[in-house]
Amino acid sequence: MTQNQISYRSPSYYEIVNPTALSWRDFRDERYAEYRRKWEEYPRKRFPGEFPLHVDVDTTNACNLRCIMCPRTHFLKTGNSQWAPEGRIGFMDFHFFRRVIDQAADGGAYSVKLNFLGEPLLHPQVLNQVRYAHQRGLEVMMNTNATLLDEEMSRGLLEAGLDDIFFSVDSPYPEEYESIRVGSDFRRVIGNIKRFIEIKERLGCHHVQTRVSMIIGLSDRDSRKIKEDFQKLFQGLGVAEIGFALATDMQTDYRAKYGTMPGFVCQDIYRRMFVFWDGLIGPCCGEWERGFIMGDARQDSLQNVWHNHLYQTLRQAHEQGQYDRIPICRKCSVPWLSTQEVEA
Repeated sequence: MTQNQISYRSPSYYEIVNPTALSWRDFRDERYAEYRRKWEEYPRKRFPGEFPLHVDVDTTNACNLRCIMCPRTHFLKTGNSQWAPEGRIGFMDFHFFRRVIDQAADGGAYSVKLNFLGEPLLHPQVLNQVRYAHQRGLEVMMNTNATLLDEEMSRGLLEAGLDDIFFSVDSPYPEEYESIRVGSDFRRVIGNIKRFIEIKERLGCHHVQTRVSMIIGLSDRDSRKIKEDFQKLFQGLGVAEIGFALATDMQTDYRAKYGTMPGFVCQDIYRRMFVFWDGLIGPCCGEWERGFIMGDARQDSLQNVWHNHLYQTLRQAHEQGQYDRIPICRKCSVPWLSTQEVEA
């Protein structure tokens, strides 16, 4: 890898490769390469395949922080209970989790991520979840705020078979970080990330991907100093990739404010599916309010849902340039953010 190699995932998100970190990609096999080829190819071809390439499993909607940009925090402040019907905070039971994972593995999925709106390390069976998904041959990912990533948890996750861990941090400055990720402790989180990487290297888990991401407000998207300080901090800790993404404003109805973005077609509807902790199925990472539920994994097979009339309606609307026919797509920030650039 060359110094400061930049990978743009979209105009509003990019990653910088740490030139001093061992490349985890060198330790992945041809199956991983095939997965990533399909990840890029299926949306281009408007082809959903027989089964989603990836399944996001919302193991819990509980979280120990109140991050200011998080939909969960916004809903709690505004009294919106659609994200958690009847105010329920729950944990996916392990028997049901295994059913979901078995379907993903048998259906041909390549990977699972064990979170959505919650913090996955809060689940009391998180190590068993990682272990089971790994044993079924799936690449196992998770996002975490890293507050609970102590030495025992770090070792447990790595020994259970975790393949990818994505740290959410959002500022290189302690005071600012703690004002954004309310309830966290900057120095503890940095120490946890540093220790995780040390344990990963000590155990020889060279294939494990580490990435840290920062969400940037529109007013700061051109601030070179913030991004340079963030990059310097985490490259020094040995994190393999450092990502920057523009924020979504939870107060904004993007279709109403900016209009329809011509030519926009969501990529996720051809490659991933979201199973919430109580079994309901959503189509994308913006399905926070359960406004377009595709099915129920407690009653329906994931494969049947992937090809049902709701998914067909959703894909047809996007392919016909009428994504705003779908209520959750109409308000979504992604079409607008796909036209906005975050400066490297």
